[in-house]
Amino acid sequence: MDKIVATACNDALKACAKGFAGSAVEASTPEVRQAFLEMSQTAVRRQEQLTKLMEQRGWYTPVPARQQDVQRLLPELQDMAKTPAMV
Repeated sequence: MDKIVATACNDALKACAKGFAGSAVEASTPEVRQAFLEMSQTAVRRQEQLTKLMEQRGWYTPVPARQQDVQRLLPELQDMAKTPAMV
């Protein structure tokens, strides 16, 4: 695998994860919604694995998150996950 192919696969996996998550939101039955959620989670895991491989080979260097941003944002995201969405 080379950098160009890996980057294309990485982009495709990110698009799949987003697309499956969007389809889950639009699904009309719980079974179909769950199937799309599982597919999205699988794409996220595969993208994470590929990103790690790309990092090991020097093909990708992520921008490090600032610890203060993580400490501020993480509790907010956790609270959002616990609270039902208000429309």
